[in-house]
Amino acid sequence: MLVLVPTEQEAAPLREAFPALEVIGVGPVEAALRTSEILRERQPSLILLCGLAGAYPATSLSPGDLVLATEEIFGDLGLCFPMPPGFAPPVEFRVSLRGPWLEKIQACLSEEGLEAAYGPLVTVCCTSRDPERARLLGHRYAALAENMEGFAVARAARKAGVPLVELRAVSNLLENPEAPWDTRKALQTLQEALRCLARVFT
Repeated sequence: MLVLVPTEQEAAPLREAFPALEVIGVGPVEAALRTSEILRERQPSLILLCGLAGAYPATSLSPGDLVLATEEIFGDLGLCFPMPPGFAPPVEFRVSLRGPWLEKIQACLSEEGLEAAYGPLVTVCCTSRDPERARLLGHRYAALAENMEGFAVARAARKAGVPLVELRAVSNLLENPEAPWDTRKALQTLQEALRCLARVFT
């Protein structure tokens, strides 16, 4: 299993649990380019993308909660809002992440007492600083949270024929985007999750 993380800030504590991880950069462009390079070099049989996420207002998520993506959606490709009736981006903007690896990792975490919310995630080019935008994206896609790399990594993984599981921890609540992020709590939870997965997948 190859573990990918967007930033060195996220990678530093996670290396204690899973030393052989790769940093792919922030945002969809850097993430897609670096993931494609890594896939050509490493040719893994499975990718686990880990990182932070901002929870959408309608969810009951709290900082430190884990989320597993069933789907990645490029949420601000084309028009963010308002969106005219019937408008859809002229390219593919959704990638399903459902499959046996997702179920297996969810089961592994659950057996260790680590429960993860399970649902769609939205990739954005910049994090939502407007609660109304966050509510709109969360409602439009029935999504749990947003991030800045998931869709890009999902596209690169599918093109290479490599299964991807995306596991993130909530660092901030988009109902109140000006509140400080609890990255420490989120990364502690991710570190614990990776320790559990390392026992099974390495």
